[in-house]
Amino acid sequence: MNQLLHEALLSTQHVRHAAIIKRKDGSIKAKSPLLELSEADYRKILLAFENPGEVRTAEAAITLMDSVYRAVRADNLSLYAKNDKSGIIVAKTHGHFILSTYDSAMFASVCAEAVEKLGHRLF
Repeated sequence: MNQLLHEALLSTQHVRHAAIIKRKDGSIKAKSPLLELSEADYRKILLAFENPGEVRTAEAAITLMDSVYRAVRADNLSLYAKNDKSGIIVAKTHGHFILSTYDSAMFASVCAEAVEKLGHRLF
């Protein structure tokens, strides 16, 4: 799965970090080398999908690798959150979450498209 992650996401050069996470138990099936995902970070992502209206409030935030992201879009299939000019995009498939990050030198739209395409492949 690491090769799939690299070919589908990291090779676009518009994804800084990425992971494929099993929804059932939160186990990481594949990840980029420098991505750190704590249990608390995973739980926040899980809660965002369970209650997308809550994550869009000013009090709620997603934390990943010591950065705080505010949700700009959240529904039962995807989560988009920003921190200044960087952001995270998470897509939900039947069995996995596909998580990606991008930074200010990258295009969020290219990152989102790559994540959504991989999500369709894994669904």
